[in-house]
Amino acid sequence: MHVSMMNALGRSRSSFAQRSAVMLASLIVVATWLPPRLAAQSIARRVAAAPDGKVRFSFAARPDLCGYEGSVSRGRSNNITSWTPKASEDVEYDRECSVGPVRVVGEVRRGSLTRIKTYVGGRWRPASGVTDLGTVSAKDGTDFLLGVASTETGKVAGEAIYPTTLADSVVVAPSIFRIARNASRPSEVREQAIFWLSQLPDENAVDMLSEILNSASEEKLRDKAIFALSQHHSGRGAAVLRDFVNNERASSHLRAQAVFWLGQSRSGGSVAFLRTLYTRTTNAEIKDKILFSLSQQRGVGNEKWLMDVAANSSESMELRKKALFWAGQSGTDIDELTALYSRMPDREMKEQMIFVLSQRQSGAAAAKLMEIAKNDSDRELRRKALFWLGQSRDPRVQDFLTELINR
Repeated sequence: MHVSMMNALGRSRSSFAQRSAVMLASLIVVATWLPPRLAAQSIARRVAAAPDGKVRFSFAARPDLCGYEGSVSRGRSNNITSWTPKASEDVEYDRECSVGPVRVVGEVRRGSLTRIKTYVGGRWRPASGVTDLGTVSAKDGTDFLLGVASTETGKVAGEAIYPTTLADSVVVAPSIFRIARNASRPSEVREQAIFWLSQLPDENAVDMLSEILNSASEEKLRDKAIFALSQHHSGRGAAVLRDFVNNERASSHLRAQAVFWLGQSRSGGSVAFLRTLYTRTTNAEIKDKILFSLSQQRGVGNEKWLMDVAANSSESMELRKKALFWAGQSGTDIDELTALYSRMPDREMKEQMIFVLSQRQSGAAAAKLMEIAKNDSDRELRRKALFWLGQSRDPRVQDFLTELINR
């Protein structure tokens, strides 16, 4: 009987020990699962409880980032000329290109954030009356900030998105995409979300921006998506924009915007695409934007291409005049411009050439204008040349005009 009782007691203790082990393991699992959400809520509670003034915290930054004053750079380069020179009142730096962490400073009024400023690197300046939450995990910090972006109104909601894009080892694109797609959020917050998607080193962001471009009901948001696609570092955005431009059913205005941003790309593929598109499309707005966009890229043969359009009598007069203007603005050689003047039979195009030459502010251009004013057989063209010469401060032009007056 005694032995049986001892055995039963042993089995009971063993069972209790097993149950305790299971409970402990469960608590460990729960402990590893709950803290991120609770910690983000804790940040929100601590911010809400903070007195009016500043509240600050920091978290790990992506390893490819460095900062100085109000600027952040990718690539950790020391050869940067765009650093903001104004010293920060919140963070101090010993050198340029200072690596992480991300430092977030919020203005609190009556328990609510009203502004957010973001820095990378450096160290906190000593300050009184600042509520310092210390270092938090990147996940907790971004969860809190995305909560602000998803719920608050005013400028602070948009400002909360930027620091999340700097966090290390955290995927924030889906959350930012949801904000961009949320019709209940203020338009300025959604626009900020679209822009910051373009700055993420996440190729999935391109697909998200493409969806906004092709399905958003608000044209302004689609316009923002076009710019964002042109800015994504992967380069994949250009392919999305080319497909969109080819869509004849899409808005002409938005297609023209896509053409503009393609023209800002240094990709040879975009240049060839735009030249080919010009010959295929009959949309005057698209053609107009192509002329301008290609004029912005020098050294790849666009000057000659524009001159060819200007000389093409099968094009509309308006587009030929615009092509000539942008050819002149893009640095086409004066000799080429003056040679084209002699070949053009149209008075309207010759008038445009006179105007283009007047904008070049060069001795060679002034010499051609003086030649036209003196020798052209068309009285109206001579008068136009004299008018634009009268706007010049070139001493040789002044002598020429004085000679004509005294003749």
